[in-house]
Amino acid sequence: MRKRRITTQRVCIQLTRPLLTGGLSASLLIAAVPCSAMQALDDSALAGVSGQDGLTINLEATEGWSADSIKWKPDAAELSLNTIDLTGVESDGTLAGSDPAAATFTVDAGTAGDGVPLMALGLHTDNRIRVRTDSLTIPSASNTRSMGTFAFDFEGGIDLVNNGILNMGYNKAYLLGEIRDGDLFYRQGDDTNHWIALHDFALRWEIQEGTLGVEDQSIVHRAGNPFDPNAVSGPSSEIPTSSNIQASDLINLALDFDLIYGQKVGAEEFRITNNARGLMHFGFLGSVRDAELKWMSGGVWQGATAGAFDPNGVNAVTSEGLRFSSQWDYVNLDDIAANNFLSAENEFRWKLGETADVASVDRSRVNFELGDWTMWGERTERKPSAHYFPLIAIDVINGAGQGPGGLCWGHGTNFQAAGCASAGGQFINIQPGRIGNYYGFTHGGDSGALAIVVRDGQLQAYSRKVRLLERQSDGETVNTREFDWGLIYSLANIDANFYLYPGGSRYDSGSASYVGGDGIIADILLKSQTLDASNELQTQNWDHGTHLMIADTEANMGIGFMSSSFVVAGNDTRIWVKPQVGNDYYSGGVDIFSPEARFNYRATFGGGLLPGHPDYDPDSTTRAQTVNGANLDLNLEGLVNLRFSPSDPASTAGNNYLGYSGALSLGAGHSDGMSGATTDLSNCGSLGDTNCGSYLSIAEPSQPEAAIRLANITGDFAFTEGRVDIVGTGERAASPEPKMIIANNIKLGYAAADHLTDILDTVPGISSVNAGQPVIIDSIMLGDARLGGMVIPSAQIHSSITLEPQSAAVPFSP
Repeated sequence: MRKRRITTQRVCIQLTRPLLTGGLSASLLIAAVPCSAMQALDDSALAGVSGQDGLTINLEATEGWSADSIKWKPDAAELSLNTIDLTGVESDGTLAGSDPAAATFTVDAGTAGDGVPLMALGLHTDNRIRVRTDSLTIPSASNTRSMGTFAFDFEGGIDLVNNGILNMGYNKAYLLGEIRDGDLFYRQGDDTNHWIALHDFALRWEIQEGTLGVEDQSIVHRAGNPFDPNAVSGPSSEIPTSSNIQASDLINLALDFDLIYGQKVGAEEFRITNNARGLMHFGFLGSVRDAELKWMSGGVWQGATAGAFDPNGVNAVTSEGLRFSSQWDYVNLDDIAANNFLSAENEFRWKLGETADVASVDRSRVNFELGDWTMWGERTERKPSAHYFPLIAIDVINGAGQGPGGLCWGHGTNFQAAGCASAGGQFINIQPGRIGNYYGFTHGGDSGALAIVVRDGQLQAYSRKVRLLERQSDGETVNTREFDWGLIYSLANIDANFYLYPGGSRYDSGSASYVGGDGIIADILLKSQTLDASNELQTQNWDHGTHLMIADTEANMGIGFMSSSFVVAGNDTRIWVKPQVGNDYYSGGVDIFSPEARFNYRATFGGGLLPGHPDYDPDSTTRAQTVNGANLDLNLEGLVNLRFSPSDPASTAGNNYLGYSGALSLGAGHSDGMSGATTDLSNCGSLGDTNCGSYLSIAEPSQPEAAIRLANITGDFAFTEGRVDIVGTGERAASPEPKMIIANNIKLGYAAADHLTDILDTVPGISSVNAGQPVIIDSIMLGDARLGGMVIPSAQIHSSITLEPQSAAVPFSP
């Protein structure tokens, strides 16, 4: 098959019609600067092109490509990327001397071996490209601030082979999307500020044989046969096992990067040098199976049906955003052992750990890898696969009453406030569009936001292998240790409301104080609950629950926190790339601050049989599945700060560790922007723990009414000089075994004053005068009886936890 090549010098596109029509009504607008036309082609250049010839178009931006803005505009608000530039760039982020941005677009046609006509489309970069947007805004009457500046340096491409472009009737479509050696930069404010970046960013999504088409006003992307518990026959009725997996069931994927922190060097605003410091490494690698993804019309919703905020209810008014759903299982070692078409690279793995020194010849680092992921428990309609998220909505909302309503903490249905209370739950809500006067600006409800809403998400999987990966300075992993242990973090019944607003803090040298600036303010509301079989009340549910545990996968037993439920809420949460002050590495990094936050965690500490155990049977009445040790209920309410910082290269305490620090000011209610806060402390205990303010409750499972409770805890806490350090083999001569060290200083009361003052000085709307309040436990209780109280005026504690292989443990004889 012949191909013809067309070369252009400069291309500009202007779209003013809806990008998606019909059910998907959001619009994409591109306002481009004036550009010259494509290079003229004479008749002889096209004389040999026919319907069966391939076509190659080379695109080269000799002077760069640019656009004034790209806007996504659903019905009520808009998100705008402003001043977009596309240029060539060097591998370290240098613009000077780089080749022009260039790409190749190919179109081809042919037939498969069975005679099915196929179309092949490809778009690939010819060199490294930078796409930069000067600002990201959600304009409203009172908010003209920006979320910040973004730049993405990368090479990559996309290939599609299908019977047409979209076709639900063809199940052998091939799709590959890939980004290689990327650097995704993010900065708040001008180029004097620090940035964070996803360095060595790799993204890969490959479907070898699958379906890509449109069905029921949804774009469907499917590989294999996702399990459907309601199917009575056919491939979707078969539970995925190692014996029925096929090569066509796979999606090969990768998401891998180092999170780093740096700043402008010379004239280059985004350049990778050894002045940058690593925070952590993160990676998803391997394959998933029997997967389906759908993109649909409809964003957030308004209105209650039968007293509940039901996204599919008859009274729900849906906006013009997007909805997304996903379902899949993970390829594990059992699948690989049973099928010779699979290899070790197909095992799904999660990698975490240190970064190497940035831009250094020394590429040594230590990571740990969680592998051999498998389904937790039996498959049901609510959890048909290990990963199942039936509704993720992404929308741009106007803040003037638009939003899906709050969450009912303690119940499986998100009732309105009165119905939630009568059902035994607690209604928690954060009003979208409202930003308090903390950071030098305020909005009474009119600020537009990027909304991300999740309902009924299920992550019911656990890891059965832990590996230690030690990479030497040449970049090769030379020491791998594997343990028959796993991490269980099965999360059940996930609901979330996230609202992201433009705005943040900046230092004003003229006034020598912090004022309003660019950045991100977030309202965060997230819950995960272990519910009964009717999906109503929180209870113990070993087969379908939120479990945070450590597993001995050789014995198929686990220990930790079972049947957990938690809610995380943060009102007006500032997410800040904080500049570093001098050589104080703990002073800079990714800083998260909320003036009004809540964390409530309920769980049973104990152990149980894992789903792989031969006696695992959640319905058994003769074989106990779990052993319950203690019921735990922890509730914290107040002001919170958490900062992740790069390591000090001169530190003798460790190499490339993740630094952290933080603060809590419990009982510090600064506004009424979040419903569901503390009420009626006089009835603490007699009317339930929700009336006890910040508290810690521990009870024997057989007598929960006789709980030991520390109630109405107030005061200030600071956590300083924290570090998470993964130590490699032989890194410390006195203790050569590999280990993980988690250490920090804890300061209470007056001892926390200096650290809390430093934090509050960056928040113009909150005074630091009263920082350093004593820690007061107002009530120490046994059941409903008050035994007294406690006051801690000031204290300092050093904490250090070391985790290391059992072979290195001190021998113990009972």
